[in-house]
Amino acid sequence: MATLPPRKNLTPTRISKQHLTPLQTLLQMGFQKHRAEKALASTGNRGVQIASDWLLAHVNDNTLDECTPREYILYACPTGPFLQQLEEFWIKSRMMCGWNGAHNYVPHITLVSFFKAPDECSLQLSKALKQVVDMTGALLDRPIKLELYVSQNFMGFFVAEDDANYLKRLALQYVKEVSNSIISDTYEQLDAIVACFPWCGAVSSGNRCIPRSSRSISLEPHVKSLHLTLAYQFPQNQFNTLKSLVESLDASCASNWELRLYSRDPRLATKQVHKVVYPHSPHEIDELELRIGDYIYLSSDAVDNSSDGWAEGISWLTGSHGHLPVNYTERTAESDAWTLHRVVQLSKSITPSLSSAEEIDIVDGHSISTEAEDQPHRDSTHIGLHTELIEGTSFNEDSEQSVEKYLRKTLRPCLDLSSINQHNQSNLQQQTTPLIEITSMSSPNANDIKVEPMPATAPKSDDTLSQHSADNSVSISSNRNRRIYIMRHGERVDFTFGTWIPYCFDEFNNYMRKDLNMPKTLPKRQYIPEGWQNDSPLTNIGLYQARLIGDALAEARVQIDHVFCSPAYRCIQTCTSALEGLKLIGKTHIKLEPGLFEWMAWYPEGVPDWLTKDELTEANFTIDHDYQPFMTISTLNEAIKETTEDFYTRNYQVLKKIIENTIGNIFIVAHATTLDTCTRQLIGEAPRNTNELRQVIHKIPYCSLANVEEIDGQWKLVEPDCLPVTHSKNPRFEWNALTAT
Repeated sequence: MATLPPRKNLTPTRISKQHLTPLQTLLQMGFQKHRAEKALASTGNRGVQIASDWLLAHVNDNTLDECTPREYILYACPTGPFLQQLEEFWIKSRMMCGWNGAHNYVPHITLVSFFKAPDECSLQLSKALKQVVDMTGALLDRPIKLELYVSQNFMGFFVAEDDANYLKRLALQYVKEVSNSIISDTYEQLDAIVACFPWCGAVSSGNRCIPRSSRSISLEPHVKSLHLTLAYQFPQNQFNTLKSLVESLDASCASNWELRLYSRDPRLATKQVHKVVYPHSPHEIDELELRIGDYIYLSSDAVDNSSDGWAEGISWLTGSHGHLPVNYTERTAESDAWTLHRVVQLSKSITPSLSSAEEIDIVDGHSISTEAEDQPHRDSTHIGLHTELIEGTSFNEDSEQSVEKYLRKTLRPCLDLSSINQHNQSNLQQQTTPLIEITSMSSPNANDIKVEPMPATAPKSDDTLSQHSADNSVSISSNRNRRIYIMRHGERVDFTFGTWIPYCFDEFNNYMRKDLNMPKTLPKRQYIPEGWQNDSPLTNIGLYQARLIGDALAEARVQIDHVFCSPAYRCIQTCTSALEGLKLIGKTHIKLEPGLFEWMAWYPEGVPDWLTKDELTEANFTIDHDYQPFMTISTLNEAIKETTEDFYTRNYQVLKKIIENTIGNIFIVAHATTLDTCTRQLIGEAPRNTNELRQVIHKIPYCSLANVEEIDGQWKLVEPDCLPVTHSKNPRFEWNALTAT
C-alpha cells in the first residue's frame, strides 16, 4: 500500500473553526464585539454556546450596550470538614437569630476587594490566578491557624500572622501579575483597579495613554488583618445566642483551602439578591416574569417602603426589569448570583467544594494547565461530567434548551437544597425523570444534584388520621387529636376572564358560555346578571381543583365531622366538589356562616347579594337549613369599616364558637385570607397588619389547604394530609391566528 507523501506547501490562509477563539466565533456569528465580550465575561468564559445563550436571554436588558465594567473579587475559601461546620452554623444562626451581614456571602477570607475591569480582561484575570499559584510553588500542607474573636458588633476568625503573610503574598503577586499583563494603557482604567485592591497604593491618573513600560503600581501592606467573618450587623439581643453558636466551631480542621475568582453584575452593588420561590406570569406590561431558579436584584428601600407588597426588580437570568410581588421571592446570599471564573487549589490534600483543581482548570473550553503531560492520564469517567460543566462545546446538544442549561449549569441556581445530603445525591442522579438538574458553581458542594418531585407520602398510622367505617359513614372519634381543615375556594370566573358578564349575557339576561372553562349553566337567582358581579362562580378548572383535594383527603382517610362554608357562591361550589371527592355528598350538610366572609373593607357597598338557601337547594346544593349562624348578615354589614385587626378578630371569634359548639374534625371552605385570619390567633400569634396580610395572601393560591391540630390542649399548624395543587397558566387560543400571512 502506498504511503501518504508529506505536504510541503500547506495553505497558510485557511483557518479551521476549531482554532478560533470564542470571541472570534461570536463575531463570525454576527454579534457585536462589546456584546460578545460582555457575554463571555458574564458566563465565566465557558465557551461560545453558553455566551450566545446569555445574549439571547438578555435581549431585553437595557444595559447590554453599556460599557460598564464588571466587578471582580478574590477569595480564599475553606472546603472539607471545616466548611461543613460553617454551613451548619450559617443555617442555625439564620434560623435562630435571623439575617445578618455574614449571610450575604459564602464563607471566605477576602484577599482582593472588589475591583472593576473591562469585559475583555476577564479571561486574563482568570489565567493570572493560576499563574500566581504556579509561581509561588508551595501549597498548604496543614490547617491555617485561625483565632476566634468575639465582640458586640463582630464575630469571626482572624488569620494568624504567618498564615496571613502567606495569603498576602499570593494576593500581592496576583496584583503584580494583573498590573504587568492585563491592565490596559490608560491611567483611568489603572486607577479603577488600583483603588479597589487593598494591597495597592493610589496612583495619580489622567486620561492620557502611556507606554506599558512606564507604568507601575505602588504596593502597600494590608492595613486590616485577614479574617473570616461569622456574624456582623446583628441586633444586640442576639449576641449571646450567636456567641454560643460561634464558640462551638472547631477551626483546627481548616486544612483545605482554594482560591476563587468571582465577578458580579455592577448593578448588584446597591441591591439585595432574592431567589424566586413562586412563579409569576405578568398580567400587566410593567410586571416582571418570575421563574423558579432565577434571582432578582431588589433595592432594600423598595422592599421596606412598598405599600402593596410589590417592588421593582431586575432579573439575573434575563437582565429585564419590572414590578414583582416581593413575597414570591426570598432573600438569599448575594454571592449566589455571582459568576465563578476560576478555582485554584491552595492545599496539597484538598476536599474539593466545587471541582478538583485539575478539572476546573479549563477556561474558554480549553485546558490551560501547565502540566500538559498529565492530560492523557485523566480518568474519563471522572472528568466526563465536569467537561460538560466547563467546556462551552459540550452545550451543543439540545440547543433549544440551552438557555435553561445556562441557568442550570453555569451559576448556582436558587434552590433550597438543605434537606439533600451528600449521601443521597448520587442516588438522585440515577433517576430517569428529574424535575430540575443543576450544577452548583458557587456552592461549596460541587456534586451535580437532580431534584426530583416530592413523592406522595403514604397516610401516617398515627392519631392525626382517622379511619372511615366500611360504608364511609360520618362518625365521631373522640379519642383522636382534633383537626380543623381550612381551604380556599377554587379558580373563579371573574379573575380568569376579567369583565365576563357583558360578554356572557344577552339582552334578555340569558347566560351563554364563551369558553370551555366557563360553567355550562348558572343557577337561578333573584338578580341577574348583577348578582354575579360580586359573587362570581367557579371555572370548571376550579371545580376540578376542589375535587382533587377531596379525593386526596379521602385517600388519606381523613374524617370530617362538620362542614362550614362562607356564603359566597364560589366557596359553596368548592365545598361541594371537595365533599364529592370525600364521598360525603348526601351524608353531611353545609353550614353557611357569614362570619367567615372576606374583609369587609373590600366591600364598601356592603355584603354581596348571595344566593338564598332556597335558591341553593333548588340548584342541588346540600345546605343545612336549620343552622343558625354565629354572625348574621346584618351584623356583618355593620362591619364595613372594620380594621385589619377587627377582621382577624371576627374570623377568629367565629372559629372559636365553631370549635366550642362541635365535637370532632371540622372542614371550612372560605377565602385566601381565611387560612391565616382563622388560625393566626388560634395558634397564639398576633394579628398581622395590612401590609403583612396583603403579602401573605399572595402565597395562598386556589384550593390551598391549611391544617391545625389540637395537641395537648394547644392548637398548632401542621403539615396538610394531602399534596397541593399546582398548574400553569393556559392562555386563550385564537384559531384565526393560523390564518395570518
